[in-house]
Amino acid sequence: MSTSSFRSRRRYPEGRGSVLLEVSMAMGLAAVLALLVMKASLLALSNNQWTVFQTLTDAYLTRETALSNRLPLADLTGASSQWPDSAMDSPPRLEQNISLGKLAGGKAVDAVLTRFRVNETPNMDPDTGLAVWRLHSVLSYTVGGHRYFKTRSTLRMQ
Repeated sequence: MSTSSFRSRRRYPEGRGSVLLEVSMAMGLAAVLALLVMKASLLALSNNQWTVFQTLTDAYLTRETALSNRLPLADLTGASSQWPDSAMDSPPRLEQNISLGKLAGGKAVDAVLTRFRVNETPNMDPDTGLAVWRLHSVLSYTVGGHRYFKTRSTLRMQ
């Protein structure tokens, strides 16, 4: 047996094992890279979901502000008002379960709308005949197990 044939036998097993090690390392690196890309995608989607929630709640409260400005004051202070008087009426608040819209995938976004009004009429001069009401709309909704509130108020006077 010559020296060259002995050396070639020794090198052959070392080369075969190193290829297996290189392939294993490459697959591990690809798996780590895939996990990082997946985490980045999920973070991007969760931020997008937060933006959708904010848009839905802001749009609904804009509708509430428009409604509180549009209704005649006689309807707001009447017995069947959508904004009950927090000091005089029973119950002092009107609570409604509402649907704000749907997320991607068809999941409904539900919230609770609470309405009430507060008499802000100044007591200094009773001769003015001024009636001032502050109409409150409070929207509460849940995202990821945490409860959030948004509110809008409108000042109406006659």
